Amino acid sequence: MFEKADRIGGLLRYGIPHFKMEKHLIERRLEQMRAEGVRFQTDAHVGVNVQVDDLRREYKAILLAGGAEQPRDLKIPGRELKGIHFAMDFLPQQNRRNEGDEVPPREAILAGGKRVVIIGGGDTGADCLARAIGRGDFRGAIRVAAEAAGGTCLLHALAAVAHAITQ
Repeated sequence: MFEKADRIGGLLRYGIPHFKMEKHLIERRLEQMRAEGVRFQTDAHVGVNVQVDDLRREYKAILLAGGAEQPRDLKIPGRELKGIHFAMDFLPQQNRRNEGDEVPPREAILAGGKRVVIIGGGDTGADCLARAIGRGDFRGAIRVAAEAAGGTCLLHALAAVAHAITQ
C-alpha cells in the first residue's frame, strides 16, 4: 500500500479530528493488516515520486483510492483576502500537532482572538467549528450552512455572515 503522506491513514488520520476518531484505532487496524501481509510505504505519491509504469510492472492489479482533498472554492469578492482558509488546510494541522509534529509558525492557521466564520455544512463544517472551539481560537463562532451553495441560498448565507461579523 502506497501512502503519499508521512503516516498511513490518509483522510482518516489527517482529515478527521482526533476527538471524533482516536488515531490508535487506525494503528490497531494497521497492525492487523501488517500481520496479514500488507506492506506499507509512506511518502509515496503515485504519479509523482512513484511511477505508474513501475507499479504495472511489479503488480498484477492496481487500485487507486484517492481521498477528497480538493476543496470547492467560492468565487466571491474578498475570497482572496488574508485569513480565509479551506477546511482541509485547517483540520490536518491540529491532527499533526496531536501526533507530535510541529507546524511552522508561518504556516500555522490559528484564529486566536478573532471571530471564526465557517461557510459550509455537514461534518467538515462541524469539525472546523469544534476544532476552533477546542483550541480556544475564537471570540465567537458562527456556522453558516450553505449546503447547496448556489444562487439565493449562498447570497442569504453571505448576508448572515456579514451581519454576524459586524455585530
